[in-house]
Amino acid sequence: MSTIVHKKIPTYYNFAGGEWTEATSKELIESFNPATGELVSYSQKSNIQDVSQIIESVQHSFLTSDWSMNPKRRYEALHSLAEKMTEKLEHLALILTMDQGKTIRESRIELSGCIDTLKYFAGAARSVFGRSMQLEPDNFGVVVKEPVGVVGIISPWNWPALLMIRELAPALAAGNGVLVKPASLTPSISVEIFKLIAEIPHFPKGIVSIVTGPGKSIGAAMAASDKIDMISFTGDTSTGKSIIEMGAGNVKKVALELGGKSPNVVFEDANLDKAVPVIGRSIFISAGQICMAGSRVVIHESIKDEVVKRLKEYAEQLRVENGLLETADMGPLVSQSQLDLVEEYCEIGRKEGRIITGGYRMAGETYDQGFYFAPTIIDGLMAGSRVVKEEIFGPVLAVQTFSTEKEALHIANDSDFGLSAGVWTSDLNRAVRMSKGIKAGTVWINTYNKNFPETEFGGYKQSGLGRTRGVDGLMEYCETKHVHIEIDPREGAPL
Repeated sequence: MSTIVHKKIPTYYNFAGGEWTEATSKELIESFNPATGELVSYSQKSNIQDVSQIIESVQHSFLTSDWSMNPKRRYEALHSLAEKMTEKLEHLALILTMDQGKTIRESRIELSGCIDTLKYFAGAARSVFGRSMQLEPDNFGVVVKEPVGVVGIISPWNWPALLMIRELAPALAAGNGVLVKPASLTPSISVEIFKLIAEIPHFPKGIVSIVTGPGKSIGAAMAASDKIDMISFTGDTSTGKSIIEMGAGNVKKVALELGGKSPNVVFEDANLDKAVPVIGRSIFISAGQICMAGSRVVIHESIKDEVVKRLKEYAEQLRVENGLLETADMGPLVSQSQLDLVEEYCEIGRKEGRIITGGYRMAGETYDQGFYFAPTIIDGLMAGSRVVKEEIFGPVLAVQTFSTEKEALHIANDSDFGLSAGVWTSDLNRAVRMSKGIKAGTVWINTYNKNFPETEFGGYKQSGLGRTRGVDGLMEYCETKHVHIEIDPREGAPL
């Protein structure tokens, strides 16, 4: 088992104006290891007054520093952060696993994704491009991209490092000032990354800050603030809708990456040796607590029994244990409330369908102090069942069946969400037809959950607004300005 030892429980502070500060309330939030129930850290229980002051410090730095006009400085800052995270990767991975509960192997993957994202957007900082046009003989148009201003990023608890960096990197690369509010369940890893930011002189004092505390108060204050020009939120759809409403006061830009109920569509000619383990991983990675989880498997009726049998075998051989163990395949859920929610959905599945495997909280000496839930597969559900329609955010896979390609497409699209999907077939023509017909921001063909900073990610329907990653992800954090130039065609000064 990997271990981490603290002489005392660490206390994390807000980082604002280039300084570490206490919340004015002097109150703290406790964070616990989901695997053991042990207290792992304290963080600041900030209030609206704290948030207002920090927003002002970010705004001041944005207006007075050269950050927005110095792409080389932004490149150096982001690249330096990538290097520091590389040096501290194992230390950060231990904190992430203790903070969130995921396996140490997943933590390393997540942090490696952070580093890759920082490197990509470090380069992109020097490539924020516009265009020019000859409009008439004496008229030129120049379209330029400028930073939005002050950006508030509200990041989630499920992939707290990567989903913070995924938004922070392009926001900074575009030249914005940024305030981050991490989830209260997992603040430790975010503040640890900000400790590295504090060591990098290329960041102007105050240009990037972090504040911890309750989302209902300080997250809402950020969304409603007239001094924040844009909010980026990753989380559940209902909160995303509230963010839109709260941001209406100053008509701020909003970027949302919300929920999903993503299907893996398996045709009769699929390579099951490849498909089954990838589909299994797509739902059981991070104990199913991932927005793009392949939480529905849509199987051609001719191979349903074989696919379900293999998926059952895959689920039952997973080692569910403390994520600090190198042998762990799946860790606990993040909290008691999340475990209760998953149990509720499984009770619905038990009444309305058939539990193929799992469906229970794991018990015993190694499990009783944590929030462990068995990998679960449920069959026999009606299309309108809540287990099929709603995002569970747990290790629960719903099985659906089809007989024709048309029916498969209908089932795949029969959802309020449209974040991602997988298609498994050896027929290239069918794969292209399905990829064009599925209403989702990402469609993977004969693979799943492959993400790169170069390629955009985001959702259709109630899965969000805008795109992250790639060129579009950079441009989300820019405003577009048209500069029109009319020249005098004659030589010399005008008469």
